[in-house]
Amino acid sequence: MKNAIILAILLTFMGIVNAQYSSMDVESKIYCPCGCGEILANCHCETAVQLRSEINRELLAGKTPDELVNRYVTLYGSSILVNQEFEAIKGASKRDGRDMLPFYVLGLAITGFVAYTIGKSKRDGNGKGRKKGGRKWEL
Repeated sequence: MKNAIILAILLTFMGIVNAQYSSMDVESKIYCPCGCGEILANCHCETAVQLRSEINRELLAGKTPDELVNRYVTLYGSSILVNQEFEAIKGASKRDGRDMLPFYVLGLAITGFVAYTIGKSKRDGNGKGRKKGGRKWEL
């Protein structure tokens, strides 16, 4: 029993050590074939999970990432290949997670302050106050 456990551990580590390539070498080069538009490495659907386990098995069997990518291009067509330029533009448009809400609030506050100041100066007669007997403002 003890020998079987040691043998299983050794075979597991031999498989990991013998794997010259990472599954990310393939997953980062193709889109998920389910049609969601995500890169396979970032997708969490059932199809992606199955495909990732298949890729790991194939890499452990000795196939290269290029062979696997070519296989998926043959199966799904060239549209499965990741367009690096498009992904760079898509990533930049996400603004790295920064939220724009504070800038909108600041813009509204400045606009409100300027409007209040202009309105007050016009109402007070250029800041000198209302003249006696002058016209009263009605809204």
